[in-house]
Amino acid sequence: MIPFVGAGVSVLTGCPTWNELADGALRACVDAQKFTHSQLAQIKHLSPRVKLSIARELEKEHGLRIDYAKLINPKSGYENNEVGRRVYRSLGKLGQTFVTTNYDSWLDTEIVDPNLSVSAPGQEQDTAAATPSRRKSIWEANEFTPANLNQSKSVFHIHGSLSDPTGMVISTRDYIARYANDRNASDPQHENRTLTFLSHLFQTKTVLFVGYGLEDLEILEYVVQKARVPALSVETQARHFMLQGYFSHENELMRSMSQYYKQCGIQLIPFLRDYTDWAQLVEVLERFSDAIPAAAPLNLQMQMEMESLLD
Repeated sequence: MIPFVGAGVSVLTGCPTWNELADGALRACVDAQKFTHSQLAQIKHLSPRVKLSIARELEKEHGLRIDYAKLINPKSGYENNEVGRRVYRSLGKLGQTFVTTNYDSWLDTEIVDPNLSVSAPGQEQDTAAATPSRRKSIWEANEFTPANLNQSKSVFHIHGSLSDPTGMVISTRDYIARYANDRNASDPQHENRTLTFLSHLFQTKTVLFVGYGLEDLEILEYVVQKARVPALSVETQARHFMLQGYFSHENELMRSMSQYYKQCGIQLIPFLRDYTDWAQLVEVLERFSDAIPAAAPLNLQMQMEMESLLD
């Protein structure tokens, strides 16, 4: 199973929402005196992606360099962020390879369980965590290949990474370029590696979407529809799943969204937000990681995937 991680997970750890990121980028332009508070007030109703597109154009026009790391990284940092470490430790147990539309580096380091030792009465227990290891972070589209997908301890940042802020997919123009439907071009140099990669991912792996809400539908449509994920039929067993939270009074919304995602070839797995809101996702992931821990791909599975590439 490949966890496909969205912004909702990072928001739990103190990273910004899409709207907060967009407003932060525009305020950086205001601080640089290349945009005004009056202009900012006039566009406050626009979608985050439109705002980010405007910020990108202002960067280009005035030679600005917005500090996206300062805007995106969690306010409390990574090391002592208890919620973040719980969330990403659980995700690390669910999969060995990850795909994400997030720019932050939460997935780039494996967060392991602390070493618990039995101590004599009155003595402190040793709860120091084992030494974490780095996962291979992949954000260049040319490296989005089926071979790399079978590498363990890898993270595919399909919309770019803070390691290369200029290459992050943020504006409308960026999205159009990243998902341009030219993957069937006869010239391999013009192949859209992102779409080829996503098609292979959805055809050969089980995908679990985590951290995608209703506000992320536009991004999901880029990812899922452009990759041509086959819709589920009544007889077909679902291969791809999505965790999504709802309040108990949103039963009709949950039912309708289940039908929507089914058209995209995804089965919805709802969880209840009534008592702890989105923080309930932390508990859900911890239970999932205990019930279905990751395992290395079988050799037979890898052989079947290789044969499918020859068809």
